[in-house]
Amino acid sequence: MQRHSRKRGRPALACAAAALFSAGAWAAPDYPTQPIRLIVPFAPGGGTDMIARVVGKKLGERLGQPVIVDNRPGASGIIGAEAVARSAPDGYTLLMATTAISSNGSLYNTISYDLKKDFAPVSQLANAPAVLVVNPGLPVASLQELIRYARERPGQVNYASYGVGTAPHLVAELFQQSSGTKLYHVPYKGGGPAVLATLSGETRLLFPSLVPVMNHIRNGKLRALAVASDKRSPSLPEVPTFRETGMEFETGTWFGIVARGGTPAPIVARLHKEIVALLNDADVRKSISDEGAEVVASPTPEAFGKLIQAEADRWAKVVRTADIKIEK
Repeated sequence: MQRHSRKRGRPALACAAAALFSAGAWAAPDYPTQPIRLIVPFAPGGGTDMIARVVGKKLGERLGQPVIVDNRPGASGIIGAEAVARSAPDGYTLLMATTAISSNGSLYNTISYDLKKDFAPVSQLANAPAVLVVNPGLPVASLQELIRYARERPGQVNYASYGVGTAPHLVAELFQQSSGTKLYHVPYKGGGPAVLATLSGETRLLFPSLVPVMNHIRNGKLRALAVASDKRSPSLPEVPTFRETGMEFETGTWFGIVARGGTPAPIVARLHKEIVALLNDADVRKSISDEGAEVVASPTPEAFGKLIQAEADRWAKVVRTADIKIEK
């Protein structure tokens, strides 16, 4: 009877062991045991890359393994995101995610990953609010003056973007839908040319984050009319928010880290814990603030996942209304 009882118990023990392996509980105590790769889906030198390097360095120090930044630019961040979606779900390949991961699904028909299934949200890192800047030659001194000016000239006031489907393009479309204006879109190949076009007067408006235009605002070469955040930017305290000027309009670019979908929950929890801790470091906060962004740590990975999905729903509506489509 005892031998029979032991035999019957073996399948149950095997099932329990398999459950532990599938849940990944075995992996948490030893993670990480090798370097971690943080894929940045944009070129080196930009705001996304800078934040990734600051966070990656501190995260590596806290985890006891180096975090290697790997730039994989192309197709508005899709190439880098696809690389993470094809990686092993073991916590050793992470993605430096931005707003683009939420908007690309409605812009492109050929994306090979699923936003919900292929990524495991870890935490938001920062938020860079959009700012509306105009060439000083445009005869407006406030947001309300601009709206009146544009309504009187439908389709005649042009604006620059970094390209079709990029954040400044989508923010401008959202602005038009919210303000009842009709602007003329001039897409450029990147942020540098778009900023230069607005500086020269070739285009009249731009909806970037604060990062690439901060110095131009301070030296008077661009006029900032409003910041799309819930409070004034500490970097430009003299510039009002959209809400202060009578318009409910909050948007910008967020930055965060996601892992491969299916990464064991204990690993995701460990990463979240260390990221939240490093975001309290004074040097990290200053480095991110110097770029015109605000540190924002997600209270839980699930909260970050809700933000990603809410942004996907928001931008899908904007894209449908504006009828924007891009072929990869």
